[in-house]
Amino acid sequence: MDITSSQTPQSLMRKPPEGLFSRLLDSLTDMYALVLDQDGRITYANVSFLEHFGVEWGKLYGRSCHELGKPFLGTDAVEVGFCPTEMSPRYPARTLLTRKVQDKVYIYECTLNQLEGSGRAAWTLLSLRDVTDRFRLESQVRQMDELERNLVQASMDGIIVNDMMGNVLIFNHGAAKILGYAPEEVIGKVKVYKFYPGKTAHEIKKLTYDPAHGGVGILENYETQAIHKDGSLVPIWLSARLLHEDGREIGIVGYFRDLRERQRLEMELLRSERLATLGKMVAHISHEIKNPLITIGGFASQLGRMADLPKDVRRKLTLIYQEVQRLEKFLTDMSTFTRGAPPQKTVGDLLALIQEVAELMDSSFKERSVVFHLHAQGRIPPFAFDSGQIRQVLINLFKNALEAMPEGGDLTVVTEVQDDYLVLKITDTGHGISPEEMQNLFTPFFTTKEGGTGLGLTICRGLITQHQGEINIESEVNRGTSCTMRLPLAPA
Repeated sequence: MDITSSQTPQSLMRKPPEGLFSRLLDSLTDMYALVLDQDGRITYANVSFLEHFGVEWGKLYGRSCHELGKPFLGTDAVEVGFCPTEMSPRYPARTLLTRKVQDKVYIYECTLNQLEGSGRAAWTLLSLRDVTDRFRLESQVRQMDELERNLVQASMDGIIVNDMMGNVLIFNHGAAKILGYAPEEVIGKVKVYKFYPGKTAHEIKKLTYDPAHGGVGILENYETQAIHKDGSLVPIWLSARLLHEDGREIGIVGYFRDLRERQRLEMELLRSERLATLGKMVAHISHEIKNPLITIGGFASQLGRMADLPKDVRRKLTLIYQEVQRLEKFLTDMSTFTRGAPPQKTVGDLLALIQEVAELMDSSFKERSVVFHLHAQGRIPPFAFDSGQIRQVLINLFKNALEAMPEGGDLTVVTEVQDDYLVLKITDTGHGISPEEMQNLFTPFFTTKEGGTGLGLTICRGLITQHQGEINIESEVNRGTSCTMRLPLAPA
């Protein structure tokens, strides 16, 4: 007998059994009960079971439960029936079963209980509860919860939710990226005020209740600072909302955006505007001053070559000529610094360029007793770069190294390929740079050299940056200095 159809009979020819227990089961309208003896024969079915599955009691009593067929599917899509032997040990005592009737799918929560009567007679109570609607609602809630969780975690902005005691309940990936903490380090372990300096957290909470900032319980676009895990301050743009449940305040959600990149771009824009203004001024000054300087330098050089000049006069003319050259170099450096022309890249051989610059400066190396070394770690492939700009960088760095070794030493250049970058390391054995000077090393016009313009390293960094590269300097007093550059091995 198969009960996969659900046609309800007109009448149920069933005599209610005697006893409180059976009357109790008959009173349950949301549970379908079936009692089997130790041989698996049906001894009882409550009214709800008969109505829901559309069978008559007279056709069930005393029959084996195997004859009811296999109307269900288990969680592993295996067909099962009402007999407990079919459900165990494959299924636990409480499990979910599905049953399809026409186009509708029912979901049941199935429970097995072993009953023991007088004389140790054993029965099995099989109870089924229709949980289709509940399961569907729970599934929808789970889906909504998963969607909300994914939306929160996918946000590039930081999102922190805390209760009214300040305990962090939600800490998304955006917050982790901005503040440097892993979520497991924070949730349930850290108070939210720990992320703000001083009394900032108290001020934010106070402003959230102030109607002047978006309404009571709302804070809109408030610029402040947060504390990174490493102790540094991170500028952020914060919005906050009070969370309510049944009219009670239960927490606060804060949305914040990292402003470091925006501030960097603002500073870059301001620097570009200043350089544009400075460039116009330098172009005008160069035009007005360079020609007179050339004239002064030329006459000083001619006069210095005259015979029978007094020694004091010749010395003064030499000083005039040297100062004119220094001013011309300063104007050239200023023009390079403010012009910022984009690199004109062509595929070239960097090793050949390094050797060319070294040969150009060979007399200076010998004059200072400096020994030059070039080491290529592996094959260095040709790649695209602006040879004129890189030549200028090499000349500046080599000159700095020479000035750091007045009593001689070693100047070593090492090249190697790392990932998609060419790494170029220039090391000298000179007097080194103090930590105080290192802080201002790339600051325009900062110099410790007599007659220096303070623009050499700034220009080098600018040219390397225009190549989408990086330049870093490490130094130790009395041990020497290393300058490391990384240039992308990109085609032209």
